[in-house]
Amino acid sequence: MTDPFAVDLSPKDEKKKPEKDELGPLAFEVDQAINVSTEIDPEADLAIAPKRSFWPRLFWGSLSLLVSLGISLTLERLVRDLFNAYPALGYVGLGLVALMVLALLGLIIREFLGLRRLKTLAKLKHEASAAHTGKNLPEAQKAVQQLRAIYEGNPAMARQLAEFDRHAKDILDGDQLLEFAERTLLVPLDEKAKAIIANSAQRISLVTAVSPRAFFDIMFVLYEAARLTRRIAQLYGARPSFFGFIEMSKSVMAHLALTGGIALGDSVVQQLLGHGLAARLSAKLGEGVINGLMTVRVGIAAIAVIRPLPYMLKKGPAVSDFLPALTKLAKDQDQTKGQ
Repeated sequence: MTDPFAVDLSPKDEKKKPEKDELGPLAFEVDQAINVSTEIDPEADLAIAPKRSFWPRLFWGSLSLLVSLGISLTLERLVRDLFNAYPALGYVGLGLVALMVLALLGLIIREFLGLRRLKTLAKLKHEASAAHTGKNLPEAQKAVQQLRAIYEGNPAMARQLAEFDRHAKDILDGDQLLEFAERTLLVPLDEKAKAIIANSAQRISLVTAVSPRAFFDIMFVLYEAARLTRRIAQLYGARPSFFGFIEMSKSVMAHLALTGGIALGDSVVQQLLGHGLAARLSAKLGEGVINGLMTVRVGIAAIAVIRPLPYMLKKGPAVSDFLPALTKLAKDQDQTKGQ
């Protein structure tokens, strides 16, 4: 039986495009690979939010009010019945309803703050990009102060904030001030984010390799992608509440669609061929590597959406940065299975 992951590297007299029925899931040719850039476009996030229609908002708003009225009426009847049955139980029920309403208010406030923080991060990135391009010192100072305020309450950032405060006042160029803020405050977070993405991709690769059913693969990939997005958001200072996480996930998916989805660039395919991985690995291990690379794309998109400053000192992470660790893991698994 032909291995679906085998790649024929023998020389060919003539390049032939594969027929539609001959396409394999992971058989790559370098000259046919789609080159998808993983560079982060600072303007890409501005086109993410679609215009919301009036009618869906009216429908969901009316439905929410009806459900709220129904719940309120049910609680009122419950408390009244408790008072009729035994007054002490009525007071207990009334107190529990009051606690529930208080908790609901707390949840609403948390959701509001989480959504506002996401908007603050997006606005800060846009303003910082404009200030860096125009070398505008007042706007740059305003942006870095907002950035500092985001991380001020984080004990893990105390040393970086102290270093930033020591030298920021001596910088009189707007672009250099923003670059210094990025170097001091965000570069350490970038390294942590890359480690989080690498660990997540390796977990996906391992689980895919040992999972008996594709259904479990899909469920774990979805779970790990959501977990990865939340961890990156927390790392960069977002507060992903329930609705905030939904908005953030929509932005990540939109960014993936905007930058070419989860397609692999030709540099990634060249590395796969260079390692000889596609020709040697079993189907399950090959699926693990590909699923891991897809998880990497989700992590890169999450950084692009959530990171409060654009990349100014260097380019953002690329899928190829994480490939060596995944290929090493896959080859180690292959050797272990062969023993």
